[in-house]
Amino acid sequence: MSDWMPSWSTSPALISIATSLLTLIVAGRYISPLLEVRNRRFQTKMKVRETFQGDMLTLLSVTTRLLATPVPPEATSTVRTALWEERARWRAKVDQTTKDLADNAGQLAFAYGGARIPELAVRYSGTTRMVWISDRDEDAKLHGLKAITQHCHALLFDSPLHTLQRTRSWRELERLLDELETPDVPNGE
Repeated sequence: MSDWMPSWSTSPALISIATSLLTLIVAGRYISPLLEVRNRRFQTKMKVRETFQGDMLTLLSVTTRLLATPVPPEATSTVRTALWEERARWRAKVDQTTKDLADNAGQLAFAYGGARIPELAVRYSGTTRMVWISDRDEDAKLHGLKAITQHCHALLFDSPLHTLQRTRSWRELERLLDELETPDVPNGE
């Protein structure tokens, strides 16, 4: 056999190299862009959830502070003034957070799977804003916001291992949302 003809023993190596190159080209040309798009969608979904959770924790902490820090009448005028300013700042934070929740509620529909969870998350977001701008007294608003936020957070962000607690939170959240979404009818009408 002449020296310039390849032997059959090098043929599997050439086939392996050609297959590897073809796989690399196909993967780089067609599969990688699809994976990149999927990765961006996943990152966007996680970012929306992270922002939602941050807003919920902000709302929970601020409502708790407002409920736990009344302005005592026996305090000095300096302390009362400082407390009123802090409470005004916390109220502004509640106002801004409920606006953010309501404004970004549409993104939650795509951030959660299933039929009922996205609907409940969007409903929670809208209800927080409606409760805050309602005619209820401030304590009722704060207690309502704190309660629905605690249950919504437990439902959406607690460990899946706590199924019983999440089920209870789901039922209680729906009950509270129904209660808070029902307009108060003044007596005599």
